[in-house]
Amino acid sequence: MSLRSLIQAAASLKYSSLLLACWWLIATRPCIAGDAGAHRVDFQRDIRPILSDKCYFCHGPDEKHREAELRLESRQGMFEHTGAKIIVPGKPEASALWKRISHSDPEKAMPPADSGKTLNAKERELIRLWIEQGAEWKDHWAYAAPARPAIPAGPFNSPAVNDIDRLIQARLKTDGQSLSPSANAQTLIRRLSFDLTGLPPSPEDVEAFAIDSTEDALAKLVDRLLASPAFGERWGRHWLDVARYGESTGSSRNLPYPQAWRYRDYVVD
Repeated sequence: MSLRSLIQAAASLKYSSLLLACWWLIATRPCIAGDAGAHRVDFQRDIRPILSDKCYFCHGPDEKHREAELRLESRQGMFEHTGAKIIVPGKPEASALWKRISHSDPEKAMPPADSGKTLNAKERELIRLWIEQGAEWKDHWAYAAPARPAIPAGPFNSPAVNDIDRLIQARLKTDGQSLSPSANAQTLIRRLSFDLTGLPPSPEDVEAFAIDSTEDALAKLVDRLLASPAFGERWGRHWLDVARYGESTGSSRNLPYPQAWRYRDYVVD
């Protein structure tokens, strides 16, 4: 589905696309830990963050800090280590990883005390469950090819106009809920304008959209907002934050970077 179609689908609901996304994540996220029968441990969501935070400094890709020639950030290092069996799928008690993180002797337990890292009971239990459930490994999401989900066929309580609607309605139906009413034209253009550009629509734009009865009125609005420089200014700032963009050093002397604006404009464009 195109960016325009996704935006149209999310914006036509009662709440903003941002709130909808937050609700969807909360509603679909399984409970963390506890009953093993009710929780399927996911490597990407539950295990990799623990290993990254508590183990990768000494057992990661950096050869300068690596201990015992053990790498826990790779499939090969985790499952094909030449020494002790780090992971034996389905058997925590036979897995060196579990033995070391649950060891009662502080001298043998991992992470070591002098590392400044500790595993709490919840984190240890997640690792134990993961091994017990088969230790399914998943490569980082950035290297996994996107896969389209199966689109539900219905029937639905209200007409589904695109695949996003069908996916959402199928989940709502499972939870005994239904879609909120579609937003009116004034609400819709205001919502889209704030979401895409961070700016309110002009009164003239609101009036023009409200009286536009053509079939592609919404598509034209979305295209116009996406083509606006304000779209690049609003959403480009997130990339600039990640890149730590600045027009000066920010130190006590605060020296300027005279050509920094060229990168900023490149991102916006």
